[in-house]
Amino acid sequence: MEDRHVVIIPIEIDTEKESSYLDAWQHAADLMATQPGFVRAHMFRTTVPGSRFSLVNVAEWESAAHWQQAMNVCPMLEQHLAVTHASNYRAIRTVLPATQQQTRSDGTGR
Repeated sequence: MEDRHVVIIPIEIDTEKESSYLDAWQHAADLMATQPGFVRAHMFRTTVPGSRFSLVNVAEWESAAHWQQAMNVCPMLEQHLAVTHASNYRAIRTVLPATQQQTRSDGTGR
């Protein structure tokens, strides 16, 4: 299992502010992509009407230290368009498609 540092940020935002927020996020994401240890970032939009968190940002870093260093230059820390609920996570379990799973020594692949 890859030992990556994952930051998950559910975002509460008014519909009329979403476009401005996404523009600011894209600018910040482009800057973060230049920082050491950056792996990838995704922005998700809910498909369920009335969801509390209409957007969710998921960013992956090589380590917590890389992410902490990058926060020194992150322009999103000063945004006032949305309420964000950032938290940091470390993967503890991973499930891959059956065709990608490694075969265990007993041959079961589980």
